[in-house]
Amino acid sequence: MWVKITKEIFEKSDFKSLNFLYQILSWSPVGSPMRYNIFIDVEKVKHTDNFKKFLSFEESFEEFCNIEYTNFVNSSPQVRYYVSNKKGGYNFKVEESILFFNQPVSIVLENNKNDSQFILAIITHFCKKEEGVNKTEEHFNNGWLQFENAGGCSNIPNFMEGFLRRFEKIAAKNNRAVSDYFRGIIIVDSDREYETQPSKHDDLLSKLGKLGVNSVHILQKRMMENYLPREVFEEIQKQGVIQKDADLKGWLDAYLALSSKQLDYINIADGFPPKKDKYDDKNDRKPVDHEILMLFSLSLSDVNFKKLDKGFKFKGFDQGKLKSDGSFKDIFPNLFRKSIVNKQNLTARDGNGELQEIANKIDNLL
Repeated sequence: MWVKITKEIFEKSDFKSLNFLYQILSWSPVGSPMRYNIFIDVEKVKHTDNFKKFLSFEESFEEFCNIEYTNFVNSSPQVRYYVSNKKGGYNFKVEESILFFNQPVSIVLENNKNDSQFILAIITHFCKKEEGVNKTEEHFNNGWLQFENAGGCSNIPNFMEGFLRRFEKIAAKNNRAVSDYFRGIIIVDSDREYETQPSKHDDLLSKLGKLGVNSVHILQKRMMENYLPREVFEEIQKQGVIQKDADLKGWLDAYLALSSKQLDYINIADGFPPKKDKYDDKNDRKPVDHEILMLFSLSLSDVNFKKLDKGFKFKGFDQGKLKSDGSFKDIFPNLFRKSIVNKQNLTARDGNGELQEIANKIDNLL
């Protein structure tokens, strides 16, 4: 990300604050790519007192600025952020810039412990690489990119309201919205049970809109689990202990027979709705939405309906045996870390470029 420090900042800012901002923008661990690129037009600022003070503190300051300037001219990148005394947009004064650029980029998830494995798979396989280095991975490893735990979809507005509260004082001081200081994106499951089902997140988007937060990505498929490549399920199916477990084998057989569109909306963990108390007092299966049954070409009496309705109760392997403890939410996300998962089979399961779109959104925040 390129950040331009304007001439007026060198002319009017106190050196201590400007120097602190420069250290934030220019520092990175040894061997790690730079977090930011800094554009300073040396010819316009070299006669200012602040520039001369920089030279007395850092002998290589002018050389650094000239290298960055040449890099900027040669690559012709887009400058999104300006350290400037102008108001609004992507202009931030020095005090604002210190707060804004020093904070990590936040990826807000319903459950950051589990959902982060899916996002990390996207980062690993789809985010941009420069000279063989995945800069987004480097940002994560350096703590410049982090996952936030919203505590469930319905709690995201409450989480964001609390998250933004830290910016209230500086926002009031500069007469701008607190949401201007949010560097991040919210990613949530769609929870749709079939493609034409109306959005379940209108209320969420409305509440976030009132907070000024519009950086939201709602997944096109039902859940993050629905993006796991089928090759992972095929690998699990081949294991001998799976073949001896009627429920797991039956579920996998039925699952792997589904079409791509059906795989997009199957509830892997819990089967067909409702999640609990599926049977009435007469032990008859409670009704299922006609649209769901149409999508899966099933009726309540079909063998495959009954298999899928149990959900995938896989809890992992332990020394060649099936584990009996743990939960689906804890075990399943780790499957995104398996060596068999790669860009090719993730792309195939995605089907329409959404994972690359998410990667681009994350890269653009850095």
